[in-house]
Amino acid sequence: MKKILFLCIIALCGFAVQANAQIGVTMHTEGWSNIPPEAQKRGYYFQWSELAQMDDDPALEEVMLFGKDNGHYATYDLFKYYYAVVDNYTKEIEYISPTEYFSEAYSLVLEDRNNDGRSELYITYIQDGTFSTDERGYALNGKRCYERIEWQAPEQTNVQPTKRNKK
Repeated sequence: MKKILFLCIIALCGFAVQANAQIGVTMHTEGWSNIPPEAQKRGYYFQWSELAQMDDDPALEEVMLFGKDNGHYATYDLFKYYYAVVDNYTKEIEYISPTEYFSEAYSLVLEDRNNDGRSELYITYIQDGTFSTDERGYALNGKRCYERIEWQAPEQTNVQPTKRNKK
């Protein structure tokens, strides 16, 4: 009888530990239904978006970032990504970047640094996706590029990038 009682206690403790070890995972899908299907290229996934005043039109634009994994190393991951500018109210695509950027982080910043009332895109990436590492996969080396993109109204020239390279 003592053995059965002891085994029941052990079984209950094991069940309690097992029950406490279970976790629940929920996907955060808020806003994903607002993504125009034409904005998402095959194999790329929505990462984040941000509203910004990109032109003289009072309507805000939503800058969406899409990316995918491009390799895993000992101390960092590499990603490929691109952005799309979408009118926040009509959900019409105003621009999709033809360039796919390559970096160890999704680095796209929206700021109005020149105080003209319109945000600019600031992107940091590795030029041409060419890089090297040491024999163990550490020490990522590549030509770093910094790009400032000032958006203009769709009737005008879409993008005027200003590039700065840094080794």
